[in-house]
Amino acid sequence: MIVTRDDTRPTAAATGAADAAAAAANEAIRRYVRAHGNRPWGEREAAELARLRRVWLAAIRTAA
Repeated sequence: MIVTRDDTRPTAAATGAADAAAAAANEAIRRYVRAHGNRPWGEREAAELARLRRVWLAAIRTAA
């Protein structure tokens, strides 16, 4: 089967779901940082923040 460019475009539903996933990942980062407050970041906390950022980055790449 030959796939043309038109066949590979995401549907509106897929794009909307990807945008929603990116927004949810972004909100998770915001909540985590807000909950942390002004304390110094420990190794575990920084690792969790890095994990949340990776999830967000994957989501925005999917949405793009």
